[in-house]
Amino acid sequence: MTARISTYMLSQRAVNSMLERQSNASDTQLHISAGKRIMTPADDPAGAARVISYTREIETLEQYESNANRATTRLGLEETAIVGVEGILQRVRELTVQGGSDLLTPENRQAIAAEIWELRAEFIGLSNTRDAEGEYIFAGYQTGTQPFEELAGAVSYNGDFGNRELQISASRQIADGNNGYDVFMDVDTATGKSSMFDTLSQIASDLDGDLNVGGYLDDIDLALNKALEVHATIGARMNAIDEQVMVNGDMKLVMEISRSEEEDIDFAQAIADFNQQMTALEAAQQTYMKISELSLFNFLR
Repeated sequence: MTARISTYMLSQRAVNSMLERQSNASDTQLHISAGKRIMTPADDPAGAARVISYTREIETLEQYESNANRATTRLGLEETAIVGVEGILQRVRELTVQGGSDLLTPENRQAIAAEIWELRAEFIGLSNTRDAEGEYIFAGYQTGTQPFEELAGAVSYNGDFGNRELQISASRQIADGNNGYDVFMDVDTATGKSSMFDTLSQIASDLDGDLNVGGYLDDIDLALNKALEVHATIGARMNAIDEQVMVNGDMKLVMEISRSEEEDIDFAQAIADFNQQMTALEAAQQTYMKISELSLFNFLR
């Protein structure tokens, strides 16, 4: 009886030892295949917590990057629209100079007026520019509302007076555009404030009426100055975004390196451990085979 119990215990211990070494080798092989030292919190609770922290920081930086890209895209569209506005205003200025000549006939002035009316229609189209998602870039926060609408020859503004801002770092937000009221409606003229649309309408209407429009040159210049100011603002924001993107990229790289150092496996060490574990497993298997050959007969003999 004593020999039978002893043989059973030896056999069970050998089995347990073999299974434990087999489990250790399988676990090491799994980590090598994944290239990760930490696959579950149980592998290293403190290290796993640090990995989670690094991952959250990286995800936050990626969101800032997404916001920066979105802001850059919208500002790029606004810049394109403003360049178009500048071109229209410059052409209108040339036509206004022509229209100020006393040598023109009524028909000449009407021909100039016709071109200005066409330019004004193009101007309205630029003021209602939309991005790839169909949002109006000059509507302030009301991006789903067409900001400019012409009724009975007058252009009204239907957006609001806000400038939407996007978070591009933990402490920095940047506007992704300018509302249309500030850009097109609240513009200095020689006699006060007016919209660029009204200025173009007045010039075209006076030309249709065979009137000299040379007096509008100052208004055109003021409108051009406003467009150039907006253009400069856009450029400054885009430069600020580029700088912040570089800073965020450097921070993200540091976080990714830190996370990698924390969770990635040391392949050389892991392979050495695996080989050692396989050797121990083979030894345990040999031990089990020897014990399994024992019998009561062999014991008595």
